[in-house]
Order: sequence, then C-alpha cells, then structure tokens
Amino acid sequence: MRVVRLVVAYDGTAFHGWQVQPGARTVQGVLEEGLSELLGSAIRVNGAGRTDAGVHARGQVASFACEGRLPARALPPRLACLLPADVRVLAAADAPPGFHARHSAVARRYSYALLDADDLLWSRFAWRPPRPAPAAALERAARVIEGRHDCSAFRASGSSAADPTCTVFRCGWTRWERGVRLDVVADHFLYRMVRAIVGTALAAARERDPAAAMRRVLAGRERARAGATAPPQGLCLEQVFYTGEAA
Repeated sequence: MRVVRLVVAYDGTAFHGWQVQPGARTVQGVLEEGLSELLGSAIRVNGAGRTDAGVHARGQVASFACEGRLPARALPPRLACLLPADVRVLAAADAPPGFHARHSAVARRYSYALLDADDLLWSRFAWRPPRPAPAAALERAARVIEGRHDCSAFRASGSSAADPTCTVFRCGWTRWERGVRLDVVADHFLYRMVRAIVGTALAAARERDPAAAMRRVLAGRERARAGATAPPQGLCLEQVFYTGEAA
C-alpha cells in the first residue's frame, strides 16, 4: 500500500468547508469522488486543515493510501479533467510510509486579507471591515501573539477540547495591492483562531496602545474579551510544513 501526498488549492466560496458532510458539497468530498473515479477504487482523503465554509486554500496538503500503480506525477493533469473548476491539485508525490497530511504536520501558515475599500471582484477573497484600522496599529497588536501562549481567547465555542497552548512562530501584517494582509504561522490552530485574531486586532488597533490591549485579551483567556470573529472569505490556508521544512 502506497501513500500519496497532494498539494491542493481551492476557492472555498461554494463549499461547505473541507470535511465531508452528508448532503453538502465539500472539498474533501469532491476530491474523493475524483480520485475514486480516476483510480477505480474507493479513496479516503485526509486533509492537513479542516477549513470552514467559505475559507480558501492555496497550499492545503492531503494524503491518501492506494494500491494503484499510476505515477503520482500523472495525478494533477488527469484530475484537472475530473474535478470542478474551483478545486485544483497542484502537485502530487509518493510519501514515506506512515505519512498523514494532518498528523505529520508540524506547522501551518494562514493569511487573512483586508480591503481598504469596497471591491466587487476581490470581495470573494478579502473582507472590508466596517471600521478599517491603520496597518501600523494592526502590526503592533499582532506581534504580541508571537511566542508560546494559551490562546483560549481566540477559540470559538463548539471547538474540541484540544490543548489551547499554541506556539506562534510569526504573526504580522503587510501591505498588498488592495489593503493589508495578516500572515500567521503556528504549530497548531484552535477553531476559528485566525478569524478571531483578525477581529481582535481590529479592535485593539483603535486603542491608544494596541499592544497592551492585545496583551490584556491574551492574558484574559476568555473569548468574550476578544474581538468579533472576522468573516470566512478573507482567510486562506497558504502552506503546511512537515519535519525538515522551514516554517
């Protein structure tokens, strides 16, 4: 039994998230359908990140086990003929035995894009907040999150009882052509954590001392003290890291 590793991109607008759900269109579901048709047997795919409805990916990693002999390099072009237009397999390679897209991951990188002004074409992939904040203030608030912290303040209700302690390797804002973008890398993420960080950063950036405001939220460890959860369309899973790959 061989294990194959895929890099997958998708526009999450018309999906009910990554994970298979009865009666709902999901990325995992359409990917499994395409692979099963191509390989002639039922394929179960594991994803590195269970993105929510409306969330996008440029670097989602998926893995599956199969017995077929079709070379991994042949999968992307053949799947392009079977998958819908809003999902694309960018790369495929044979992985070491025991590799699992989710459990083998050591870090993930997400981005969240904000718009400076309304933009019809970008509104599927970025969000214009009602009260935009200066990039410098957002940056001061975000840098507080770097390091190892209990991130309970950014965990949405209904999440699993996972360890709330996360090591955040990088959390900062940069300019892009239509606004500002958050880039955050961590060893793991709590449920809707990045979207909560965005909402909290926007609130903290309006304070006299954005960094101090963010520290108070982080130390409080209560979701009620943090900002609103930003909507899903600005969020993108950019990259997944494994042992030996720099985060």
